[in-house]
Order: sequence, then structure tokens, then C-alpha cells
Amino acid sequence: MKAARVSHRVPAKSPNGHLPASLAGLLKARAYPHPVALISVIETPISWVVLAGEFAYKIKRPVRYPFIDQRSAERRRWLCAEELRLNRRFAPELYLGVCQIVGTGERTRVQLESVGADKVSEYAVRMQRFATDDVLDRQVALGRIAPEILEVFGRTLADIHATLPSVTVDAPWGEPESVRALLSGNLLECAAAAEEFGGRGRVMALRSPLEGRLAQASPWIAIRRITARVRECHGDLHSRNIIVRQGRLVPFDCLEYEPAFRWIDVADEIAFLSSDLSSRGHGAHAHAFLSAYLERSGDYHACRVIKLYEAHRALVRAKVAAIAAALQRNGAEREALRAEYERLVAHASAALAARHPRLVLMSGLSGSGKTWLARQLADRLAAVHLRSDIERKRRAGLTALERSASGVAVGLYDTEVSEQVYDDLAREAYDGLTGGYTVIVDATLLRREQRRRFGELGARAKAPTYLVSCAAPLEVLRQRLQERFAGRQDASEADASVLEWQRRRLEPIGADEPFEAVEIESTDPQALGKVLARLSAAAA
Repeated sequence: MKAARVSHRVPAKSPNGHLPASLAGLLKARAYPHPVALISVIETPISWVVLAGEFAYKIKRPVRYPFIDQRSAERRRWLCAEELRLNRRFAPELYLGVCQIVGTGERTRVQLESVGADKVSEYAVRMQRFATDDVLDRQVALGRIAPEILEVFGRTLADIHATLPSVTVDAPWGEPESVRALLSGNLLECAAAAEEFGGRGRVMALRSPLEGRLAQASPWIAIRRITARVRECHGDLHSRNIIVRQGRLVPFDCLEYEPAFRWIDVADEIAFLSSDLSSRGHGAHAHAFLSAYLERSGDYHACRVIKLYEAHRALVRAKVAAIAAALQRNGAEREALRAEYERLVAHASAALAARHPRLVLMSGLSGSGKTWLARQLADRLAAVHLRSDIERKRRAGLTALERSASGVAVGLYDTEVSEQVYDDLAREAYDGLTGGYTVIVDATLLRREQRRRFGELGARAKAPTYLVSCAAPLEVLRQRLQERFAGRQDASEADASVLEWQRRRLEPIGADEPFEAVEIESTDPQALGKVLARLSAAAA
């Protein structure tokens, strides 16, 4: 069966679902083993979702489409079990189990305890019900979700991805040729669907840049597959498939019916949510999510392909909007779908457009404000923020806040280890720049040789390079380090002894070094504005 992304994400023709006569009993409160006041039904092309009291029951419809065949009762049972398995990795509190439906007609009822297969008329995924307003796209649109919540989710998703199975050598998923076929095929499908709006030409104009990006990315896609970045993911991770529950984000509705749609590069997975948020005008939320994911996972190589996958995912959603519009008779709804389609195609075009990244180096003694300033710059420049303290801990197998008990210039801070950390930073910075992202390298960069390496890296990536040299009075440095070390809420382990060691090794910035230097006093309330102004002036 050829996989196609025209799926149950396309709304049913009728906004009010109904059940067939064989399941009519489910519209009565007596059919359920719990109190029920109101019952309603949502109907999609492949499911009936019965909302009954505090729970929802998702029943697979006995239908066949080019992308799925659910006519067999055994197949529907298996799909229910598969949906439960996949979604419990992300939302165990929502997915409660697979239950049986017994009886027929008016006598149909939900059975939680197992009975013989001969008594079962249907199967359903039993879920904890949630309100429509709890869905992320609604919450963000209403201004109820701060970017910080997306940061937490980015870290959570990185941890979940690390536990998911990676593709085996003999499996077909994630090969460069199959990825190329999928992305190119989706663009053609989107162009065909765009005929509804007379927009085929606009989509087809993206074919050349998409295929150019695919050709460039082919070796990177192959590398990511053999380095276990292709995993059994969620497969449909956008803001309408995530709810806000008790102050955190919980994904639901994994793609259970087509393995090719969920056995994907994790970069494809995170690009879907990033693309969705950005195209809706929530760039700060998208950046918070991506930054936290990359920092937690250390997968900065993903930067090389994220924009490609963002364009692809935007075209997937544009195609779905166009198909839904063709089924819609309500004029206002149709225009809303057209606006969504236009927005998504525009986002795909922007993701494929040429980008001009910059490399910003943060330099200075511990406590000089490098990291504080780097974070502010990263938010405003939508930049990838690389921090030596985080990478040092990652290399040692420690979390950011774990202590290594290393002394000055020994253990994690040994000269050889430090050089390896700078190697990691340089590789990750090049990944980010190659993917079109402005990169901020946050490290002391005390020595000319260390700075020279990154200056040459910027030149190789054809990225204008700037060095922001941070300073503060000595008493301020000491006080900051004392407070930071006592608080134990920062990756840095620097104390007063480290500061004195750094002061002895600091090599002044020379006029011949390969970047533009910006000196800044971090105690200045206007420090951030001054740096942004200098970077803007230099870019102009």
C-alpha cells in the first residue's frame, strides 16, 4: 500500500457525528460503567469518538481508503492496541486502555472486563477526556502559554526521543531516497490540492528550491540514519495534537496506521511543531522549544535539516487545508481554510529561502555576564546558543546541574578536555551555520588560538563573525560567582580560584584577529541594546 499523507486529519463532511444503528446503544447513559450526563459524537473519516462523561471512546470505522484498510474486525482491534502502545509513550495519563464493546443495536454497551471474542461486536480506545480549549493551538492563540512552557516541553521531548527504538539496518525508513520521494511527492500532492484555490503555480515554484535542499541534505540524512536519529516517533506532532494539562504539555494522537509516517528523523518531528508555531506567528514559542530540545539532546546536527523538514511539514498542512476546503460548503469556513493554506505555503517558501547566518562569539571571564547576555541575544536573533559549560558536562555524561568536583585545570577542566570541548563547540557551530541558523558560542575564549579557530570557522561557513567581549568589575565577578556557586542552579562550576586562574591566562584581543570585536560592560543596563545595535550596524 502506498503511503499518503491524506488522512483522518481531514475533517468529516458533517460537523456533527453520528453512530451506525449497530452502535446506537452507546448514545444511552446505561451503556457505560460510569456516570454519564451528556453524550456526543465526533466523526472523522476513520473513527467515531464518543464523548461520554469524563471519558472518550475512540472506535475505528470499518472503512477502506488508499492509506488504510479497517474493514476487518481483527485489524480494528490491532489498530486500537497499536494506538494505545504508541500514545502511552507520550501520554499515559490520557490513554487508559482498549475496551470491548458488546451487544448490538440498542443493547450495545462498553465492557471494561475482558469477555470472549465471540461476544465482542467492536473495540475502542478508552481515553481521559479533555476540553477543546486545552489544545495547545488554542491556548497559545489566547495568550495563555508563555514560551517557557515550550522550553520545558523541548527538554521533555528530547528525553522521550532518547528512549524510543531506532531504525534497524534492514528497515526501509529514513533512507535518503525514500525521504526524497516522500517530500517531493508531497509537494506534487499539495500542488494538485491547491487547484481548489488556483494556487498550483505558487506551490510548483517551490519544487526547485525543495529539490535543491534535498540534494544538499542527502548525505546528512544518510548520516543521521546510521547514527540512530531515525526513531519510532509521534509522527504528527503539531499544536493541535498537544494539550495543556496541569501546566505541562502532553502530546496525543500518534499516527498508528502507517509506520512510514512515524519512523522518521527526530529532526522531522521537532520541525513539525516548530513550523506549526512559527507559521501561526508564535516565533518566540518555536525558538524556545527548539533551543531547549537541542540543548538537552545535543543533536545540533539536526540544524542541517530542520528548515527542509519545516518546509515539508508546512506543505503537508497546506495540502490538508486545501483538501478540507474542497469538502466545505460553508463559505466562512472555506475562506478560513484558504487563509490557513496561504499562510502555510508562505511559511514553506520562507523556510526554503536562502539564509544569511552570523556567528557571535561571547568571550570573558567567569561571571562577566556572557551567558546572561547570550540568552537574551539568542531570543532576539532566533539563534542557536552553544554553551561550553553544558557541552563539558555532556561529554562527561553529567546533567547540566550535576557537580564534577573537578579542581582548577584538572578533571573536567583539564587542558586536553577543554580542547575537546572546543572541538565539540566548533563542530556544533558549523552544523548550525550550515543549516542557516545564527549561532552564539558562549565560552571564555581567553586565548588567541581559541578565538582564531572560530574566526576561521565563520569564514569557512561564509558567516560574518563578531566577538562580544564581556567585562565587569572584579568585585562584581567574585560576588556573582559566589552567589551562582551557592545556588547550584547553573552548569558552571567556576569559583574564585577558577577566576584567578583565568585572569592569569587571559590574552588581550588583538586588532588582527579575524572578527569584529564588541566590548561591553555587563553591569550597564543598556548592555543588550548596545550589542544589538552594534550587530545591526555591522550587518548593514
